[in-house]
Amino acid sequence: MSKSKKYKIKQKDFRKLEKLAERIYNTVTVIDYFCKTQQEIEKLYKLTPIVENLRRDTDTVNAYFINYPDNKNF
Repeated sequence: MSKSKKYKIKQKDFRKLEKLAERIYNTVTVIDYFCKTQQEIEKLYKLTPIVENLRRDTDTVNAYFINYPDNKNF
């Protein structure tokens, strides 16, 4: 097993990543809602499990940015 590398992210870049994660989260939330409410479309029915997994992952990433201690420790 290799050692994980530590990357130093500047606060400006952290803010950009935070905004990007939020936009991705919001987009996936809308797609997830659409897939769940349009179950009669067969292709969406097949796509729903993939979107649900993506939503779960974006929830995790977005929560990381929200809960990052003071967003100042870089």
